[in-house]
Amino acid sequence: MNLDVSLMSGAGNTFVVLDNRKYKISLGEGSELAQTLCAGNGILPRTEGMMLIDDAPAGSGLHFIMQFFNPDGSSGAMCGNGGRCAVHFAERNGFFTATRTPEVWFAAPETKYKAEINRMRGSVCLYFPEPEEIVFPMLLTLEGGMKLTAGYVNVGSDHAVIWFPEAGGVLQSGFNGFDIQKWGAEVRHNSAFPRGANANFYTIVGEQTIRLRTFERGVEAETGACGTGAISTAIIAHLRHEMMPPIHIIPPSGSELIVNFFLHHDGLNDISLEGAAQVLKNVSVAV
Repeated sequence: MNLDVSLMSGAGNTFVVLDNRKYKISLGEGSELAQTLCAGNGILPRTEGMMLIDDAPAGSGLHFIMQFFNPDGSSGAMCGNGGRCAVHFAERNGFFTATRTPEVWFAAPETKYKAEINRMRGSVCLYFPEPEEIVFPMLLTLEGGMKLTAGYVNVGSDHAVIWFPEAGGVLQSGFNGFDIQKWGAEVRHNSAFPRGANANFYTIVGEQTIRLRTFERGVEAETGACGTGAISTAIIAHLRHEMMPPIHIIPPSGSELIVNFFLHHDGLNDISLEGAAQVLKNVSVAV
């Protein structure tokens, strides 16, 4: 079977995206397909996720439905940069007309999200509900009994957040050179996170600017960027360092993400993630 797919980048996070109105791929079929397409096939490079974009039910008030799959075939978690790419893809493929739609609404997989397209900046801004859970501080015990202070945020996916200047003293390495494959995997599988967690390591490089490296669950490797990781890290940076939004996140790709939120007596509201989303190429692949 031949599939028309788009290879997309959300701030350096790479995805394969399909218009599922054409193919009606089921959840189970999508799981298998993601493992094939994300692994690379000679035409497509290795990518960090796959998305199926479907029509929304009539009367739902939604413009489309997004189903996200990790490269290992797992699904059910939210992907921030994937969501931003999905909005760009859905506009390009006629799910809605942006000039008549100042606010875009979609579900992924059951939670509703709002987005806005900023043509002047060439970006997509995606709004998130208040995190399901925030824990700070928490103490992580790593290999050999080493202990680190960390934060945990569930913003549609599970994230552990570690301030590298503390971790660097334990890991005996610099931010650019530490072995994130080893230490990211250890945090990802730590018993403190029963479902597993993405592992985010950050360092502060400006008053409102952070450099971030993320080891992603489901990819089982460091990624070029991570949207929900950027949000989680910004929240923990606010709690730990009183850093005020908007917070600029520089991932390994170098493509900046901007996290904003408003502080109220009852918590964080209007959390948003903004950055570039683009189609790298459209291709037909045989599976």
